[in-house]
Amino acid sequence: MLAYSGLGCLPVALLGALAAIWFRVIDARGGDWATACLAVVPIALVLGVVNLVAAESLNRAPDPDQAPGGDDTIWTSRHRAGGTPLQCFSPNFLAAAGLFYAGWTLQWVHWLVALAEYGALTAVYYAVPGFRRRPAKAVTVAERGNFARARGWAFRDRLPALAGRWKPGPLQRLSTTPAEVLNSPPQAGLRDHFAVMSGTHRGVRFTIADAFEPEPFAPFRAWQQHHVTVCAVHLDTAFPSIRVALRGRRRGRRARYALEVETLRPDFAEALVTEKTIEAMLAAEVMEWSIQGRDVLTVLRDQPADTEDGGTGGQPADYDLDAVRVIERLTSLIAGLPTDLAPWADRALSALPLEHGERGGLRSPSVRLP
Repeated sequence: MLAYSGLGCLPVALLGALAAIWFRVIDARGGDWATACLAVVPIALVLGVVNLVAAESLNRAPDPDQAPGGDDTIWTSRHRAGGTPLQCFSPNFLAAAGLFYAGWTLQWVHWLVALAEYGALTAVYYAVPGFRRRPAKAVTVAERGNFARARGWAFRDRLPALAGRWKPGPLQRLSTTPAEVLNSPPQAGLRDHFAVMSGTHRGVRFTIADAFEPEPFAPFRAWQQHHVTVCAVHLDTAFPSIRVALRGRRRGRRARYALEVETLRPDFAEALVTEKTIEAMLAAEVMEWSIQGRDVLTVLRDQPADTEDGGTGGQPADYDLDAVRVIERLTSLIAGLPTDLAPWADRALSALPLEHGERGGLRSPSVRLP
């Protein structure tokens, strides 16, 4: 039922070998499973390193978005098992080592205590990255809160409800069979939305929010996350989800771009992505954007860990102002889109992330596709 590509079966074989070694040690020790558990803990860690080194050799590729001549590489999913890339099995080996360690303590403690030990180790693995990100989050919340209040815009320190609203990862069809469920690659998602600012700028309803996005196909997704900013303009009509991007670079006076379109509605893509749309993207300098329901959005990646970094002339960079400029570009973009999109329109709108237009007497106009 599991599908493999390339050497994606390697981690499965290594985990199987780990189980075989455990049983072999138990047999050699006359049934002493506790000692066997302790013996295979370092073996699990070594096999995890072997798997990661193999993935480093097999599942790395040059970054297609880097400048010519650059040496940056990214993780890929060429070699995978059940939709999971080779390197993403690395946490499984850590989990196995923790489980065997907890099993070793069973000779002295109740099994519920051993289970609690394993749960505590797992919680630490996921909690530590969150504590490490707190200083950067605090700086962003303070800076954006002041920025929003100075302009009379709504602001929230955190808004967990946004977790299911925006999906920066690839669009996927819903799995319908057990085999499809097992072999579907993990979908990227934004996590821990914070510093949410919403208001009206030049007649446009918008929301700007920061979040953390796992590095695509990274071995340790809980630890390898990037600070991103989502800039969204809200429409008064919902449309099928679509992502549009132009890949390429300008060299001198000439530029070559490759068009990427991703959607589950090719008929909508054919009507939306026209020569006029590409011209609007180039004019607005928006090289990648998406429609998700009533939101037209783009994701700003490579955000700084400290807002004091990245300035020019000795002055700190104003990333909040940069995000508002992106809202202006998105507004220019939707003004240049085709006007004959009514057949795909849906009036069943989701609520705004922050209902700023219905609080404190503020009434802000909606934005329509032309």
